Amino acid sequence: MIKLLRVDDRLIHGQVAVSWTSYLSADTILVANDNAITDKLIQMAFQMAKPPQVTLSIKSLDGAVAVMNNPKHAGRTIFVVTASIQDALYLMERCEAVKDICLGGIRKTPGKKMVERQVYLDDRDMEGIEKIHVMGKEIYLQAVPTEKKLQYGDIVKEFKK
Repeated sequence: MIKLLRVDDRLIHGQVAVSWTSYLSADTILVANDNAITDKLIQMAFQMAKPPQVTLSIKSLDGAVAVMNNPKHAGRTIFVVTASIQDALYLMERCEAVKDICLGGIRKTPGKKMVERQVYLDDRDMEGIEKIHVMGKEIYLQAVPTEKKLQYGDIVKEFKK
């Protein structure tokens, strides 16, 4: 079962590895990222960052779709992490089991504006968020599980300020 899809451009770090994995009672972290599958240093860092009892799977976007849609993984509690809203949309369009998407850390880059202290978005991100919303999926912003969720309408409102 896909418990949650999170967008975080750092992929795995303390908040993801400890807070979210524990909160979700996930037994598997699935990193869906085309760059991470070829970077041995990143793979080693992710292995060290994950909780010892949790399985880590690093896949390309298409590889992640195959895992997410494979019935043999239905008994697992899978926490999917990807680096961008565009990647999350790609996964959601190909896997109906994803119900929720949580926006986490998205760093400031040229052209992006702050929506929340750890999340910066641009027009392209907002287009992706709108598509996800139209699909009927819950999309929200939340850095850690103990913080209040910023829901879709509030994300749009903050972006337009």
